[in-house]
Parts: sequence; structure tokens; C-alpha cells
Amino acid sequence: MKNTVFLILAILLVACSATNTATSQSSQMKKKTLKGTWSLTNIRFVGEEGLYKADLFGIADSPCYKGGEWMFIPNNGTGRFSINGSERCQEGTHRILWSFYEPGDGSTELQFKLVDTKNKPLSGDKSGYRMSIESLSESKVEFRVEVDYKGKPFDVVLNLEKVSKDVTL
Repeated sequence: MKNTVFLILAILLVACSATNTATSQSSQMKKKTLKGTWSLTNIRFVGEEGLYKADLFGIADSPCYKGGEWMFIPNNGTGRFSINGSERCQEGTHRILWSFYEPGDGSTELQFKLVDTKNKPLSGDKSGYRMSIESLSESKVEFRVEVDYKGKPFDVVLNLEKVSKDVTL
């Protein structure tokens, strides 16, 4: 009887260890896949029909991000994104600190905060942003951002294509 109990406990211990390893490898693999420079190629809205103004990340209206670049460096969790200038959009590059958040429902979110050149948060309350990772491959990634406009929730979907695996801030 004693041996049976020890055998069951040993199996449970090995099973739990294997699950933790698989989860961390999954995050590591996602980080390796995300590494590089990406171009934002398409933006679309998901929600009720209508016209929306989606101010993303407290910086600019969603169309300003189209054609901009996102860069992710996984070994230190730094990166940046750029906005192309136009009549409606102020050109700029914004540095970020990023990581993955796994809420436990099988999904993965990219969370980030805006930082200065010394990687200190720009927001006094150290708040940040999250985007659901809808899909991620070696060449494409799709993020979904939850937004609210005049009390109506909707999602902004950002499609990016990999430009390069090179990373230089």
C-alpha cells in the first residue's frame, strides 16, 4: 500500500514538472518567434457596424500606426514601435518594455509599457497595455486590442508581417 502511494505521488510530481516545463518552453518559443522587426500592414475593427475612433496606447488614432514598425528584443524584453507622419499623425518612435501574460485560459497576451531611453516607465502610475496574440508564426502576427468608444466596446485587430530578424534599438 505504501509503495502504491509513493508511486502515485511520484507520477504526479513528474506530470506537474513536465507541464511547467512545457509552458515555459512555449513562452520561450513565442519570444524567439516574435524576435525581430515587423511592419504593421493592416488594421481592422471587430464589433458593431459603425465608424470608430480608436486612440491606441494613448498616443494616436489607429490609422496612424499603419505602415509603422514594431521591434521586439526577447533577451531583455525591450523594443519599440514607430508611427509614420501625416496630416493627422505626428511621426514618432516609442520605446517599450514588454513581456507575455498568460491568464490561464490557454491564451497569451503581449503586455508592454512605454519607457524612456533608460527604460524607466513614462507613466507615473507605471500602467501599461495588453494585446491578445491571436496568431503568431515566423512571418506574421495578429494582435487584438480591446477598445471602448462612446461606451461601446469593440476590438482593433493589428496584422504585422516580419521584415527582419535583426534587432537594434
